[in-house]
Amino acid sequence: MEGKRILSRKLQSTLEERGRDKRLIEPAEPEVIAQMVDFGSNDTLSLATSGALTRAFLDQLRKNPNFIVGSTSTRIFEGTTKYLRDLELHLARFHKAESAVFFNSGYDANVAIWSTIPQPGDFILYDEYVHASIHDGMRRGRATAVSFAHNNCDSFRRALEDLRDQHPAVADGRQVVFIALESFYSMDGDAAPIHEMLDIAKRTLPSGNAMFSVDEAHSNGLVGPNGSGFVCHYGLEKEIGLRLHTCGKALGSNGGVVLASPIIKQTLINYARSVIFSTAPSFVALAAVKAGYEIIASEDGDKRRQRLQQNIRHFHRKLTSHPQWATVKARAIIQLPTENIWNTGPFQSPIIPLVTPPGESIELAEHMHRAKFWANPVRYPIVPKKLDRVRVTVHADNTEEQIDAVVDVIMAWAMKRAEQSERSAKL
Repeated sequence: MEGKRILSRKLQSTLEERGRDKRLIEPAEPEVIAQMVDFGSNDTLSLATSGALTRAFLDQLRKNPNFIVGSTSTRIFEGTTKYLRDLELHLARFHKAESAVFFNSGYDANVAIWSTIPQPGDFILYDEYVHASIHDGMRRGRATAVSFAHNNCDSFRRALEDLRDQHPAVADGRQVVFIALESFYSMDGDAAPIHEMLDIAKRTLPSGNAMFSVDEAHSNGLVGPNGSGFVCHYGLEKEIGLRLHTCGKALGSNGGVVLASPIIKQTLINYARSVIFSTAPSFVALAAVKAGYEIIASEDGDKRRQRLQQNIRHFHRKLTSHPQWATVKARAIIQLPTENIWNTGPFQSPIIPLVTPPGESIELAEHMHRAKFWANPVRYPIVPKKLDRVRVTVHADNTEEQIDAVVDVIMAWAMKRAEQSERSAKL
């Protein structure tokens, strides 16, 4: 067993190094989180924690009394059940797409897209802040990937022009340029400038060989008709060739669905390793997804979306109108990237990043935890170096009183930090 001991020492050394950098991940105990007010989870419509999803899920079980718990096989054999096939048809209609293919997770779906769909000679132009699953898929794929600065239309245009000017097959429309974006970005809480980017792509590649992909992990259920999403809100279904909607956030369950053409669906089923070599999703998982979609399409879903947007605005208003906010911001104790956008546009993301000085996100999060408010500190490598933050996520069922209280807690920490900084400066 010497090999086991050697490996253990190596792994322990790696973990200790991460611990010294205060980057060791140690999931919180569920008993601890249960005592907190939730400003951390992705359950943004509060479907899971309110019990609404549980009730709708049990209704699905009653409607399908002869269900089989397990899927029994991979999708390429016996795992494509009638319930799965019908759900995919329903999701395609709901999101106004040609077809839909369901995956066990959004991660699996993104890796499948980017490792199989772009072909040799194609290019992928991606926002530098796209999700890790897109990066993992691109690394396994055969296309050349190029990044542009986050949400920067000038950087996007220059990168697209460079691809056109340096590659004749792109200029004359023989190769595809895939453009990878997110609707709401998961760590910054901002939205892709989709209209401007579509316009730039049309002007730069008049042959029409740009193909947009939008990851709607954080917008599914929250915006658009009946919660159908960011693309549907703007009526861009025919402009966006690929969409990914996940079910583990606003919908409260798990799984991901790729919305695309039938030929892309067939390609994924034939080439995506997460389809071929994974057990198909079970009835239980699919029933929870169907239940979530029924809720978001209902009157209750509309009310939850309205409450969520009200709460997002209330949090921003409360924080930025605090008497000490200008001081805290000027001293860079907390920076709020969404400060200049929260009161613009038809909707906002529930993700509110509180950017702290390097190394201090954990201190702020622990201060919130002691006050019984749960939020998550985020550090490198999840976010860029020196951009540590506490990611606050607002929910439909948070009350105004809870929001007022958590803002007061955040500002109490920031003001104490400002006083400490001022005393240190005088020494």
